[in-house]
Amino acid sequence: MKIVVLMGGCSSEREVSLSSGKNIAEVLKRDGHEIVLIDTVLPIEQIRKTIVPDDHDIREGDKNILHLLTDPEIKSADFIFSALHGGSGENGIVQGVLQMLGYRFNGSLAEGCAIAMDKVISKMIFEKNDIPTPRWLYFEKNNGMNIDEIKDRIIDLFNFPFVIKPGHEGSTVGLTIVNDPDQVGPAVSEALKYDSVFLVEEYIPGRELTVAVLGDEALPVVEIRPKHGVYDYECKYTSGMSEYIVPAEIDSELAHRIQELTVSAFNLLRCSGYGRMDLRLSENNTPYFLEMNTLPGMTSTSLVPKAAKAAGLSFNDLISEIIRIGMGEHD
Repeated sequence: MKIVVLMGGCSSEREVSLSSGKNIAEVLKRDGHEIVLIDTVLPIEQIRKTIVPDDHDIREGDKNILHLLTDPEIKSADFIFSALHGGSGENGIVQGVLQMLGYRFNGSLAEGCAIAMDKVISKMIFEKNDIPTPRWLYFEKNNGMNIDEIKDRIIDLFNFPFVIKPGHEGSTVGLTIVNDPDQVGPAVSEALKYDSVFLVEEYIPGRELTVAVLGDEALPVVEIRPKHGVYDYECKYTSGMSEYIVPAEIDSELAHRIQELTVSAFNLLRCSGYGRMDLRLSENNTPYFLEMNTLPGMTSTSLVPKAAKAAGLSFNDLISEIIRIGMGEHD
């Protein structure tokens, strides 16, 4: 097959996306596919000569993708494999264009991507459908309250520590675990760098877990033990900064229940193809579901490949299965 791999983009997760895209392209080439590897902030000429994006290319990158996806070189592809993470690559915008143009592609449709990327909507769906999630509240930048008023309200409603994070970001970008009143203002400012909406969320002491869904089944539960104590950007994408236990060392009945709830959440959020749910397991073994990633990373430290390996699937097998599902779902 001729497969176009989309990577890069202009979100805060650009570097991770580049790594994912190159890993995926390498595997597909080994499997004998014709690969066109595309950094979506660059013109189509990148496939014939080396072009290095500058700051302007990256800032204006979203405007470039429509030109790429309507180019004859791309339109002749049998399948589009998106390795974009965050921003327009994961919030449903790119998926909507792919659907409109009639492409077969990996992962969720536009609706599922948009719902899952919106942490506020996701939280509402979790609560409505008895998917346990930490207590939370959200604020909008232009809601008439200044930073001091927001800070006072947060301190009044939440006990320390708690989490402040942007409403539409991934990879812990803009996230702060707040331990005292002096950190509230800076944490709010940090979150607002990335989004006009931010969440305040109860911090759940305990263990960091994640569960991947492939098709309509959950893969083995993964436990993450970060060196920092917090699974931040560095621990996610730096080799040796986290320990991974696959499958997680938890009771089999609890693991099965977590997998069931993950699949339920995946379906409630209108996701399809594959994805990954992040959650916390409290000290009394209660799972608290945080958010669904509709285009999880495919780097050397990524979690979905680790879970797939524990289920008996090599990285090649995983990519092939994602393509098989995508080919069928978008017929």
